[in-house]
Amino acid sequence: MLSCFTLLAKLDDPEIEYDYWVGLGNDLPAELCYFKGVNTQDKNQVNRFLVPLFSRNKRVVDFYLSQVVFPRDAREFPSKLPTSAWDLVEEKTNVTTGFSGTNDNRFLLPISITQEDPDFSLDTNALVLRHLLLPQNDHYECTEGGNGERELTTAFLERLVRQGPEIRVLLDVGAQMLELRNEELARRWLSLRPDVLAAIFFDDSDNLTVITPDGTIEPFISSPFNQQLERCLVYLDDAHTRGTDLNFPQGTRAAVTLGLKVTKDRLVQGESIN
Repeated sequence: MLSCFTLLAKLDDPEIEYDYWVGLGNDLPAELCYFKGVNTQDKNQVNRFLVPLFSRNKRVVDFYLSQVVFPRDAREFPSKLPTSAWDLVEEKTNVTTGFSGTNDNRFLLPISITQEDPDFSLDTNALVLRHLLLPQNDHYECTEGGNGERELTTAFLERLVRQGPEIRVLLDVGAQMLELRNEELARRWLSLRPDVLAAIFFDDSDNLTVITPDGTIEPFISSPFNQQLERCLVYLDDAHTRGTDLNFPQGTRAAVTLGLKVTKDRLVQGESIN
């Protein structure tokens, strides 16, 4: 209902639409007979009058459906152009070309496609292994519980904050952080690090988000912390360890989880964050 009043205020002449709403004969107090008397910031007015009088008003419901629901969920197009991966491999006159940074899955390509690696990239696999085997990547801990079960997320975070040098980035390539949602994990990790100003994570709508110790949440793109990653904790769940571009300061230390079915290709792509 409050969304309706927000949209109403953006109309060229909101008074006309508001008069239409109140035309159903609602018993309005005098100050609400005109749109200029509405104040959605006044909680008393909202709870005592606006919600009871307008939340079940059919004309307000129709306005909500036409302005909010239908434009988003009932869009129609005169035509549709579908495509899929199979369109890449159909026989055609011209050659289809593409690029992949790794070739581990070359044997899974459709039989009509062959991988042709240029000469300058033939040493890529060896170069990747060389980077993985650098001294700064030689620390490994088995985090299973006493009976061989997977360590709980809360216990893992407590383990993480005890590490030295400090770890401020967690890349869950192995999909081991299962008990907590991304926001809950960020809150928990932040509570264990009172010296850190914010935590960054992907919310349920796949938006990069920032949360501060006082619980304030804001989009990463508009947050002052998007230029202050050295002052933040960063958690990337398995689905977002590939395709996320964050420029971390030189010397940032990250923890990478491993698990079943984590191939070299998946591990390397998950770690490839600047």
